[in-house]
Amino acid sequence: MYDYIVIGAGVMGSSTAYALAKEGKKVLLLEQFPIPHTRGSSHGASRITRTAYPEEFNGSIMAVANSMWKDLEKEAKTTLFKHTGLLCTTSTLHKELVDTQKTLQRYNTGPVPIIDSAEISKRYPLMSYPKEEKACFDFSAGILYADKCVMAFQKVFQKRGGEVIDMCKVQHVTPGDVVTVHTDKGDFRAKGLVITCGAWSSEILSDLGISLPLQVMAIQVCYWKARNGVDHSRLPLFISLDEISDIYGMPTSEYDGLMKICLHYGVLCAGPDMRDNTDSKAEAKNLKMLTEFVASTFPYLVPEPAIKERCMYTVTPDNQFIVDHHPIHRNIVFGAGFSGHGFKMAPVIGNMLAELVQGGKPELLVDELRASRFDKKSKL
Repeated sequence: MYDYIVIGAGVMGSSTAYALAKEGKKVLLLEQFPIPHTRGSSHGASRITRTAYPEEFNGSIMAVANSMWKDLEKEAKTTLFKHTGLLCTTSTLHKELVDTQKTLQRYNTGPVPIIDSAEISKRYPLMSYPKEEKACFDFSAGILYADKCVMAFQKVFQKRGGEVIDMCKVQHVTPGDVVTVHTDKGDFRAKGLVITCGAWSSEILSDLGISLPLQVMAIQVCYWKARNGVDHSRLPLFISLDEISDIYGMPTSEYDGLMKICLHYGVLCAGPDMRDNTDSKAEAKNLKMLTEFVASTFPYLVPEPAIKERCMYTVTPDNQFIVDHHPIHRNIVFGAGFSGHGFKMAPVIGNMLAELVQGGKPELLVDELRASRFDKKSKL
């Protein structure tokens, strides 16, 4: 029997398994697909990491996560982060920008001024924003090498005695003082269970009587080629706070010479196994909006994606993730709905889930992240 079982070996599950193993626990990490794979939400070469959030509690999580990523780099003996800085912009949501400025000034070193479009163009001549645009700069931001991060967690987890079984599909969970996880490779028992299944979370949680407002969204990941070989590699990351044009981008780590620029939302799909069966008209509308943004903001990029790929978000109504325990079986905990921005927080989320499954009260687990905030929609 194990001390703890973690279902789902993406970045959240791998981080949680590592956090438990670091405390000397006997831990089993289960994954339904071969490791590594591209079916979930943790694959790919790059993710933005930033402290720039309007919500102070997200900033407080990132202040801790930034140092934890450095600790993981040291233990895994591999580079996981590239420092670039991030430009956080808006043309309409000026209150959110001021709140973001406050978060940055609290958790970063030094003043964080708000600049106008003329100053943006002066600093970054390859970018062109309308005159009403405002921005602030996150000096802590950069790129996390996503695939390497997941592998690093799994490497140090196994080095500390953790066990991983991939290609192992969970069929059913029997709760109790001892939890039994029934899989197509047999039954496994433990004192506690952590569920971090990404887009497949609802399948297992509903079997345990938990209904959360989670939706699966198919995302177009687009890469854009420079005109005449103009070098965009020294640009900072950027993210827009505007609801209508919720767009982010970065000099790509995936493909030399291309910029990664994407909408931070996509098209809802029936489930994680149906992500290639989406509303083509809605996708075309989203791509048109993104293309128009690239044409107006990046005049030295070809306004047509050179490469298009897919990934998945599992989203909640407020785009904040959920970390909580089962209302009856408190030795069963879950993390879900990371809504396309949770990856960077994985070291802290892993610690939260590890502490929660052991009966603790994580300091950074605020009510805004609990399932109870959806009490009218959630069966908890």
